[in-house]
Amino acid sequence: MSDAARTRLLDDPPAAGRMLPMLVALGLLYVMIMGSSFASLGVVLPHMIPSLGLSWTQAGSGFTVLALAAGLCSVLPGLLIRRLGARLAIGSGVTALVLAYAVLATCHDASGYFAGALLLGVGFALAGAVPALHLLGAAPAPQRPLMFGAYLGCGGVGGATWPGIVEGTIRLFGGWRDYWWFMAALMAVAGSIAIRLIAEPGDEQPVGDASPGSSLRAALRTPQFYAVGCAISATYLVSSTLNAFTMSYLTLHGVGLGIAVLTFSIQSAGHAAFPLLMGGIAGRVGVRALLTLGLLSQAVGLVALAGSVSMPALVLFAIGVGGGYGTVMIGTTLAIDAYYGGTNFARIMGANQLFSIVSVVGPALAGWVADATGRFDTSFYGCAVVLLAIAAWSIRLRAPHRAPASVALATSQA
Repeated sequence: MSDAARTRLLDDPPAAGRMLPMLVALGLLYVMIMGSSFASLGVVLPHMIPSLGLSWTQAGSGFTVLALAAGLCSVLPGLLIRRLGARLAIGSGVTALVLAYAVLATCHDASGYFAGALLLGVGFALAGAVPALHLLGAAPAPQRPLMFGAYLGCGGVGGATWPGIVEGTIRLFGGWRDYWWFMAALMAVAGSIAIRLIAEPGDEQPVGDASPGSSLRAALRTPQFYAVGCAISATYLVSSTLNAFTMSYLTLHGVGLGIAVLTFSIQSAGHAAFPLLMGGIAGRVGVRALLTLGLLSQAVGLVALAGSVSMPALVLFAIGVGGGYGTVMIGTTLAIDAYYGGTNFARIMGANQLFSIVSVVGPALAGWVADATGRFDTSFYGCAVVLLAIAAWSIRLRAPHRAPASVALATSQA
């Protein structure tokens, strides 16, 4: 959506009145997308493995396929929005997700499982954060951080709640295939509602770059683009590594199941709450402070986990990593909006998400280190060092030479 189109959207009272319903619909859709992909695949896999005859290597490779597909396809929403509009981009993603669930419900071997994971990644990219944040960027600049934060917080809600929904659905319907069919039906309904509520000017046409300062090519020539990309990449790297090995690490150190679940609950609450909380103060602290704070918070949490499994250390880990994750999510989104503006937000955001592909090496590398040393804390310390290095870069960030006036709240201190 171009800046002119956003202005037309806000000047149209009926469309402006649909911003809140659109946020609710897109937020609920994001709850499902996050919950039914990375958060729940690991929960449903133990039910699938015996039926499909998967090895642990094949089961884990499905996550790699999912992450690679989501990362590599992150540039597609920007291209589709530019040519066809956000409604069709999200519609394409919802269609891919419904097909993914159907393939997973009917697969009988590893190839079907990988095909479902691939479609899941494509749908995640097309219907997820990039097109939704592009649409919510039509909100007035003072309201934009809260809109972004509320939407991103929904992803944390999905990650926190969906594993329980998976188990409850399997118990209710009697099998993992029924869960995937249930998801296909639920996504079709939720996706249809979200698409209907999208407030997009009907006369919007694809537009060229409004200025050199907001073009993708210009963004690629600025160090800020790569600093933001490294921040999001390191955060995903930490998240994927912890998702793979935190439970094993805690179990090996004698932490009980109840304490482990409480730790994950606190961490998930941070994922959900901090994007909204930090979005509320973004105008006072600036995006540079958000990025640095989020990275440092995660590093502190990792050091706490690697150093001790006492209750205070686990609480510090959960708050540090959970809150830091949410803070980096809102910080990177606002940084792109502040540094490069709205005209090509979706294209630049999608290109920046390509950095997330690096995260797929985290679990593999941590597993190799554990096999070689018998320890997980070495990898946690290593991740903390990476975060500290990027935080040292982010604290020196300044806005590019040309920045949109509409986001002065962020650039004033960035």
